[in-house]
This record gives sequence, structure tokens and C-alpha cells, in this order.
Amino acid sequence: MRVFAEAGFRGATTRKIAEAAGVNEVTLFRQFKSKEALITEVAELYARRRSEEALPSGPVTPLKELSEWCEAHLTLLRNSRDMIRKCMAEVDLYPQMAGCMRRGPDVVHRQLRDYAEKLVRQQGLDLTPEEIRVACLMLQGSLVAETMGRDIMPDMYPAPRRAAEAYARMFLRMLGADGDATATAEAKGGAKDGGRAATATKRRNGQGKPARPPRGT
Repeated sequence: MRVFAEAGFRGATTRKIAEAAGVNEVTLFRQFKSKEALITEVAELYARRRSEEALPSGPVTPLKELSEWCEAHLTLLRNSRDMIRKCMAEVDLYPQMAGCMRRGPDVVHRQLRDYAEKLVRQQGLDLTPEEIRVACLMLQGSLVAETMGRDIMPDMYPAPRRAAEAYARMFLRMLGADGDATATAEAKGGAKDGGRAATATKRRNGQGKPARPPRGT
């Protein structure tokens, strides 16, 4: 990863990679048959690291959970920024890199979309699958844009300490979701029970019954 980040795909020769790994090129080629196989393995490593930072299986405190997830994702992106920039700059020259470059982003998108779909169902929000997908893409794109652009345009982005929470909060607002799923569920249950109780009380008091039309009409 370090050699690719420093030299790009073209400049990261197998000799440089072998030297950085402390092995000879013969040993390198026994494990990996080509430079493409090496960069694919780098992409797989990134995807596995993203899997380790997965969102919980069910939303409980969405603002907290999404803030922590955004922070972990931003950290991993920042640590890989140089390599990402190099790969993006060279993908037109080496289109075979496109497949491996999307492995990490695919993992991130699946995690976020699965979580968002559960949150939408849990809170009874009126959103289509396409709207959920677009909201997830907007959050994912914002995190990548921050990573790639903060060092160039620092004033454009939220303060670093508050950035993860700011992105998570706006994502929830896009969905129309509450930041505490448990509280929302309890509130809905309470409102439903309260409504039933109020109806029962009205009936006991003779209220809430439809007015009978006068006789002879």
C-alpha cells in the first residue's frame, strides 16, 4: 500500500514492492502472479477493514451509531488518501484497476444502505428504495470528498472534531429519521396506547358516539 501510494501503479515496480516487503522478487511472484494481483489484494484488505467497522445489525441510537461509523470511515480514508488519489489519477490508463478499486466502496455502501433500510422500516418513514440509496450515496460521497479536499480547502468542511457527527446528523435529516430509534418506537407505542385509552374513556363517558339524526328525518 505504501509503495502504491508513493509511486502509483506505473511506478510501483515489483522490485520496489519486494524491497519494501523485505523479500526477493521470486518470493513475491510465488505469492502473487502479477502486479494487478497485488493491488487487488490491497483492495481486498481495505474492504476487510471496512467490514470490521460495520454498523450494528439493528438501529438503537442512530445518531451515535452513524457518528462513530462516519468517524471510523473517515480515519480509514485519510490513512489511504495518497493511494486513493494515485489510483484515481491512473484509472484511465489502467482500466483493469477499476474493479478492485470499487471493492471497498461497495462494502461501505452495502453497510450503510442495509442500516438505513432497517431504520426507515423501524421508524415507519415514507421513503422509496431509490430515495434511500441516493441518501446513502450522498453521505458516502461527502466522506470521500472531505478526505480528498480538506487539506486543499479546509474552510469548506466542518470542524474536524465535529465532522463525523455533522454528516451523520444531516443524513438522518435527509431520511426524516429520529436520532434515537428506541425513543421513537416507545413514543409511537405510547401514542397508540394513549389514543386507545382516550377513546375508551370517551366511550365510558358517553362521548365520541356519532349523533343520531332527529326522528322523522
